[in-house]
Amino acid sequence: MRTSAAMPAIETATHDHADARQRLNIQALAWKKRSRKISRLRLIFPGLIIGTVLLMIVWIVVQSVINSMNVYTTTGEDIRMTNPFYTDRSRNGERYEMRGLEAVRKGRTSQIVTLTAPRMEIRSENSRPSALEGAVGVYDDTKRRFTLNKDVTLNSGNGLSLRTQAADVDLQSAVITGNTPVEGRWQTGVVNAQAFRVEQNGRKVVFYGKPGQQVTGTLSGDED
Repeated sequence: MRTSAAMPAIETATHDHADARQRLNIQALAWKKRSRKISRLRLIFPGLIIGTVLLMIVWIVVQSVINSMNVYTTTGEDIRMTNPFYTDRSRNGERYEMRGLEAVRKGRTSQIVTLTAPRMEIRSENSRPSALEGAVGVYDDTKRRFTLNKDVTLNSGNGLSLRTQAADVDLQSAVITGNTPVEGRWQTGVVNAQAFRVEQNGRKVVFYGKPGQQVTGTLSGDED
């Protein structure tokens, strides 16, 4: 009778032990799965980062090669060119160079070319070059004129700095003019005007006021 009374307790303890082992096995399997997943992620993430960096490097190299080729492409009647470069001389002997990110000629027979982010340099003897930049430029080969618009800056070899919104360059005489408000800066002061004219690669500069408006500024005397 005593033996038969103890049997249920022994069976219950054995059953609980088996359940505990089963739970431990399940937890161990889950932990192993998480460990394998973490190990894979530790390999995948660095690989993705390295792959992304390599793709960026390849893209930069490809873009550089394409841009360096400076190849004309056509879209309908438009003619496009990346990194355009044009150079010539004025009748006074000044050498000028025009560059940009892209040039577009509307139609195959058109003599007008639009440039994105144009930059122009004017070089003359015994003088540092003058640099003229803007957001958009229009080159008219027939009239031999180059117009820059929006955020235009001019830095001449003699220390003059101009800021305006539009400038027109007569490529035959290398004279730069503008009819929008302009600010001129030197080491000796500042001038504000409504129009300007720059000749001889910055050695001669004239500022103009419109009716009812005067040229203003502050200039200090030469320190020499």
